[in-house]
Amino acid sequence: MSDAANSEVRLESILDQVRELKDEYGKQAKATGENFNVFSILDRERKEVTTHSAIIAELLNPHGSHSQGTLFLELFLKQLKPIIDVRNEHTRFKVRTEVFVFVPKNEEKGFLDIVIESNNNDAYIVIENKIDTEDAEGQLKKYCEHIETIGKNKKVLLYLTPEGKNPIYLTHYGKEKVALICLSYKKFIAEWLDACIKEVPRIPQIRETLHQYQMTVKKLTGHPINRRYPMALKNILLEDKNFSLIPDLKDALSGAQTDLQLKFWNELKNQLEAPKVWKDLNDKVKNLRYETYLSELGIDEGKEKTEECIRNRPGRQSPGLTFNFPNKNHEIMFRITHDGDWNRLYYGFVLFEKGKRVKISEAKLSEYPYLKIYNGEKGGWNDGWLTYKYFAKPVIDFIDCKSVEEYIRELVKERVDEICGVIKNISEKTKQ
Repeated sequence: MSDAANSEVRLESILDQVRELKDEYGKQAKATGENFNVFSILDRERKEVTTHSAIIAELLNPHGSHSQGTLFLELFLKQLKPIIDVRNEHTRFKVRTEVFVFVPKNEEKGFLDIVIESNNNDAYIVIENKIDTEDAEGQLKKYCEHIETIGKNKKVLLYLTPEGKNPIYLTHYGKEKVALICLSYKKFIAEWLDACIKEVPRIPQIRETLHQYQMTVKKLTGHPINRRYPMALKNILLEDKNFSLIPDLKDALSGAQTDLQLKFWNELKNQLEAPKVWKDLNDKVKNLRYETYLSELGIDEGKEKTEECIRNRPGRQSPGLTFNFPNKNHEIMFRITHDGDWNRLYYGFVLFEKGKRVKISEAKLSEYPYLKIYNGEKGGWNDGWLTYKYFAKPVIDFIDCKSVEEYIRELVKERVDEICGVIKNISEKTKQ
């Protein structure tokens, strides 16, 4: 048998082992009910304000409905202590959400996600929570300028994201004034929840709620819910006969992911170009085309660029499709694209003037009131987007599909109806 044929046999053997292992752990999950999660059922897993900020703030609040006093807050501050110590035995804290701020020198307004404030001069801690969005230009600087005016000895802005990434527009802000610290759900929040769960083993209502939220955080950050399954997969790959095939598997996986995305975009474009889709629309939607989102305002068109973008994903590039709507003053572009998790798809609107994409200010949204219903959480706009919103059903799970073709069909089907509804609505509004 040739080396190539021998490798194919060994690869197929690995896949057979993985299938058996997945089936085994699937049966265990069914028996334990570990896949049952209220946040998943209600599609609340990635809601920045109404899920994550709300739960974190409630746990931190000494007067929260958990009735555990300062227990969870103390654990949070203890975990924060190696970074910055804001606690002494005489300090009490209050916790608030969506705290309005106003910076007089430039008359800027905003809302702080979570504020933890001491009753004395010790500390003022702000948590800026980002799940699927990034900091807008000037946003964190505005918050730091507000925090700087607070009469506390230690002032902290915690920038909380799934992976603990740095903000785009502000990486530091004078450590002697306001400490800007990046934290992650993957490590900081996950470890904090572990500590919280250990403290309430005999309070089932709180323990199970914390456990469900812990599973949600693991899913959000790509952590396996059942750690034994990936460990078993790792052991299969580390066997002597399999180890040398890891580079082949890695290359094949990368190629498969690319092909899958291309199939999705092609199928979505084909479905949206079908005449039956627009049977209730008098005017054809113009200029359905591929687009590569190069930067805040840059665009590069063409299917070839989309494929190149998917394969390489340099910088902040992401592929997508666009439609144009004529308007009295501007051309409105409806855009479909994705974030870092490619099947986390969203859509939104940008403006063009004389064929060039223009920056968006918050005030301009008032000129297009009919777009407000498509705002994401906390307004959903930044310099590049007039407004944007995630699809009602953002993720299709491979587990529910029997084949790649079925997966793509379901992924497209779930979105075409929503896209058509939005486009028909905006088409009617732009004629008024």
